[in-house]
Amino acid sequence: MERNRFADRVAIVTGGGSGLGRALCYAFAEESASAVCSDINIDTAKETVSGILNSGGKAIAIKTDVTSDADVIGMAKAAIEEFGKIDILVNNAGINVRQGLLDTKEETWDKMTAVDLKGPFLVAKAVIPYMMERNYGKIVNIASVAGVVGCVSSAYTASKAGLIGMTKVWALEFAPYRICVNSVAPGFFATPINEALRKSPLGEKLAKQVPLGFGKVEQIVPVVLFLSSSESDYITGHCLVVDGGLSGTRDFGPEYWGFDKGKK
Repeated sequence: MERNRFADRVAIVTGGGSGLGRALCYAFAEESASAVCSDINIDTAKETVSGILNSGGKAIAIKTDVTSDADVIGMAKAAIEEFGKIDILVNNAGINVRQGLLDTKEETWDKMTAVDLKGPFLVAKAVIPYMMERNYGKIVNIASVAGVVGCVSSAYTASKAGLIGMTKVWALEFAPYRICVNSVAPGFFATPINEALRKSPLGEKLAKQVPLGFGKVEQIVPVVLFLSSSESDYITGHCLVVDGGLSGTRDFGPEYWGFDKGKK
């Protein structure tokens, strides 16, 4: 793999202070991009940036609440002031509360949809005008397999399905400006946000239902980088599912697979 696919590119990653977001910031910087690490937790964002700077990369940390229009506008302006342009946006910031419909309070619904759906809307609205000025841009929205098959919770599923839908609309709307917009729908990945779940009996049960088991962050980072690079210039409006086979297969068990054993 080339190590300079993103030379002279500027990439914003929301939720860049931890988990997948941090891994993406590192990966962009390793391939010569200037990384803008945006996170509501400025301390973790600075930790990400410190790691990049110590490795000789270029990066800045910006405290951003993606549910605040003023914050995301300020974030975009700060990126422009520091690096002069914005080439790539990864809408990664998100939260998840696993609750059934009847247990979900209105304030929980409002908070989750605000971060997971309204957030990407506000960030894209703040960043896209700068991309339009240069007739170039790559946007990758981190959705979820929940938005494809319906699982996890009502608020999360609605948000991620909505994000996949917005991806398609933006791809159409901004194609004349050579702005490619795609989404990635991860399945169950081993990240800090679901560590407790993975170590629980339920997590063990879930892992058995995924043909390839729980994924690792390093298995999704290359997918996002591909959609952010010139290698994907003819791909837009697409949702790339990265879920270890969860949504494409169903395991009916060994009794089913061997039901007709010996039959001719």
